[in-house]
Amino acid sequence: MPIATDLTASEVLGIAIKSEIDAATVYDHLAKRIRNRALSEKITFLRKEEEQHRRLLEEMFARNFPGVKLLLPEKGLHPEMSIEVTRSMTVPELFELAMEAEETSRDFYADLAERSEDESGRATLRYLSNMESDHYYLLRTEYEMVTRFPGYYDADDFHVGMDLIHVGP
Repeated sequence: MPIATDLTASEVLGIAIKSEIDAATVYDHLAKRIRNRALSEKITFLRKEEEQHRRLLEEMFARNFPGVKLLLPEKGLHPEMSIEVTRSMTVPELFELAMEAEETSRDFYADLAERSEDESGRATLRYLSNMESDHYYLLRTEYEMVTRFPGYYDADDFHVGMDLIHVGP
């Protein structure tokens, strides 16, 4: 999503905060649809990361706009990350959406960091951009497992190749 040039800094932060809230909600929804405990824990980790990002952005807002009420837009960077839309998606489709959202967020924060005149803000935005990139690669690795082994996310325990090795007489 390109950043509109007519937005104020407080509106841009509102969009970013809303996007982090949306991402955390989708990760929470996704974790509930996954039976594989290890994968569910990774998705829960991502939800907690997005919640932490939201808090960082809220602190940035409070620092830069003391006394101003934070107004969140109806939609964030990824309007399709609403729970109504994601409810009908398959787990692989949710992974695709989440990966796309992480890339969009990465680019959004990198662009904001370049525009920021405040060194502290620039450092925070670069940090967020890098973290979103890390999230993308974690999701991509798991997405490959989900698409190669469709039972991976829906099994309590999943061991790749468990039945491929025979040890014994």
